[in-house]
Amino acid sequence: MVQNRSSRLKKVARGSGQLTLEGVDPWTVTDLTQHLIAVLSEDAVLGHLVSVRGELSNVKRSSRGHVYFTLKDESASLSGVLWASRAAQLSFSLEDGQDVVVSGQLEVYAPNGSYSLVSQSIEPAGVGALQLAFEQLKARLASEGLFDPARKQPIPDFPFRVGMITAATGAVIHDMLRVLQRKNPKVSVVLAPVPVQGEHAASAIAEALTVLNDPILALDVIILARGGGSFEDLFCFSQEPVVRAIVASRVPVITGIGHEPDFGLADAAADFSASTPTAAAEHAVGDLAEIEAFLEASLLHLATVALRSVSTAEQTLDILVERLQQATQLCVTQAAHHLELLSQQLPVGVKAVLQRQEHRLASFSSELQAFSPLATLARGYGMVINERTHMVMSSVDQVKPDDAIRVRLSDGEFKAIVHA
Repeated sequence: MVQNRSSRLKKVARGSGQLTLEGVDPWTVTDLTQHLIAVLSEDAVLGHLVSVRGELSNVKRSSRGHVYFTLKDESASLSGVLWASRAAQLSFSLEDGQDVVVSGQLEVYAPNGSYSLVSQSIEPAGVGALQLAFEQLKARLASEGLFDPARKQPIPDFPFRVGMITAATGAVIHDMLRVLQRKNPKVSVVLAPVPVQGEHAASAIAEALTVLNDPILALDVIILARGGGSFEDLFCFSQEPVVRAIVASRVPVITGIGHEPDFGLADAAADFSASTPTAAAEHAVGDLAEIEAFLEASLLHLATVALRSVSTAEQTLDILVERLQQATQLCVTQAAHHLELLSQQLPVGVKAVLQRQEHRLASFSSELQAFSPLATLARGYGMVINERTHMVMSSVDQVKPDDAIRVRLSDGEFKAIVHA
């Protein structure tokens, strides 16, 4: 029991608005703090687990994972702490401004004389923890563009290999296989069995998506499905590892999770979201009869187009050949006519050229004759050549006594000796 110090009080005097104690020793700080701790621990309400509702503020996470916060309302505030082991179990993130209900015990921290609410659990007020976690994750992943329609892949029209991620037993797998067999029995199926609810379901689903993306499997589309259930049952399909695995998948992903009203984050990230598992199987493959009819019609159309193209090409070729023959004949005729004209004009042209050349030659001959030394000699002139040097002498200074010379006249030449 808490020590009752009232027996030690001798007198309580009131005066001047002050309360005084007579005959009582003063408390030590430690004694008073320990007394307060004892009072709290033995209180019928505060000595046990209490639940307090308020608004979170000053939320801080330490490097060791502990979360410190202040819980407040309009008139008061209370410090609180959530140890790392408890914080790791939260399914949502604590943020300033959240309205929460905190369950824990009041404890006094003696070194600084403060008290705080040591929390064992924190729940959103007015909304479930899973729902709040869902909304927080949805907002964060949407801000990254993971739900953007622009990043989604088209579903192939004629898949040959389909991957399935669902429970290995139960109605869902059988219903989907029945749909695939009915629509296209030639499609092959690769099953990746996973738990579709529970603690480890999300990691198993994400791993299965990674495995089915192995290129060696050569899958054309993947179906991720499970039957109906509560929000809590389906929550594994709204966890971050599953969403990121869907976004990372190179193979288009179709979801068929729950019933038509159910829509989780896997549906938001998928390339196509069907209302149910059977609807997902219906959308995944085309009807074989319709495919065969389409192929037959396509082949007929292709043959018709090909025949029409060949016929048109033959007609075009005939026209081009005819035009080529006509153009060739015209060129040959024009060339022959031109050649005939040239052959007629050639003798006349050659004769005229020869006459012009003869005339020019006669003119050149006359000019050369006028400048010829022989013409000068014919007019009575002579040319004296030194026999020794064979030079033509043009001055008497070039002649010496006894020089042998040769005199050239118009009709011949003679030799002489120069005398003094």
